[in-house]
Amino acid sequence: MAQIEYTGICLDIPRWNMLLAETVRERDESLEILYTYTEKPTVQVNIFGEEEVSGHNFDSNPFVLYLLHQNGIQTHSTSKYDLAPYTNHPLVKAITAYRKSAKLLSSFLYPMPGMIHPKTERLHPKYGQNGAWSGRMACWGPNIQQIPRSAKFRTCFIAPPGRKLIVADYSQIELRVAAEITHDFKMMGAYKNGDDLHRLTASLVLNKDMDSITPQERQAAKAVNFGLIYAMGAAGLRQYAEQSYGAEMTLEQAKEFRRRFFTAYTGIEKWHHGLKREPPKESRTLTGRKFTFSENAGLAILSNTPVQGTAADIVKKALGLLISRLKGADTHIVGVVHDEILLESSDEKADETAELLKSTMEEAGNSILKYIPCQADVSVSQNWAKY
Repeated sequence: MAQIEYTGICLDIPRWNMLLAETVRERDESLEILYTYTEKPTVQVNIFGEEEVSGHNFDSNPFVLYLLHQNGIQTHSTSKYDLAPYTNHPLVKAITAYRKSAKLLSSFLYPMPGMIHPKTERLHPKYGQNGAWSGRMACWGPNIQQIPRSAKFRTCFIAPPGRKLIVADYSQIELRVAAEITHDFKMMGAYKNGDDLHRLTASLVLNKDMDSITPQERQAAKAVNFGLIYAMGAAGLRQYAEQSYGAEMTLEQAKEFRRRFFTAYTGIEKWHHGLKREPPKESRTLTGRKFTFSENAGLAILSNTPVQGTAADIVKKALGLLISRLKGADTHIVGVVHDEILLESSDEKADETAELLKSTMEEAGNSILKYIPCQADVSVSQNWAKY
């Protein structure tokens, strides 16, 4: 943990500034659309000579709710969930676009350059070992774990000249852990045979041959897999699929996908049924780390905690092995993002380091998962995006 914080990671400031300007443009474009519903705000100069905008505040939930009601959208709140049925309405589209760009600006694009250390010229995020309830690591100052996964953001995180970033992440680690915990016959068979579980799920819920599954159908199956192992309902699955994977489905389709999923993966269904029938007061990850649940803990918490917690334990096991194996080398751990580990090494040692990272991560996983093989995907690049 100390080494990761001390070493830090490089940010490409010229590219970051280009991204900032692009996002400001996107925010202003969404504001122009919103002004067609409200007219432009009044701008006045206060006694200090500063401009102040009055009349409109699109960051205010009460104002946005009032605006929605004025335009025939009778929702009870402005949350993503409540606005989901109106996603095709131009006002909701503009509000969503504005919120996205405004959040990126306030959370990352404006503050992050100011966090660069003047001597190292790097960001030095802080990490907390048990920052989340499940045992996942937390990160702040800045929180690079929340950096959008899009290439335009990740391209900004770079290795300096003469060095490379080696990036590896576990393949479907939480699904593999769920298969290990539940001993689901189909999931275990798929992983042992090296099959693509997302493609398998798509074939099962769509009743199609695996070879004929399209990339879009596989993307929707990702949402089905990751949502339903944690007992998501049909409405939640529909929203999760669209927001997280860009996969659209009707409520009726979500209900049918859910039914077919649990018909196919009987081990997951029995596991959920057992948790509902006799909710445990405590649970443990596969390494033995204990959780104590509150009396009103729901099925999502009861199922998520041992799975995500075990995945977090596997990552920490890999980090522990890496530190000893990298001792004395000009290679450093520069980031951890849930199931992903980033190293920085010299150009000459990059390929060798990539092999070491992959084998160490898989060894850590296989030391904890006894029946399901672990797989880590690794790449070498000048930046975080190209892997």
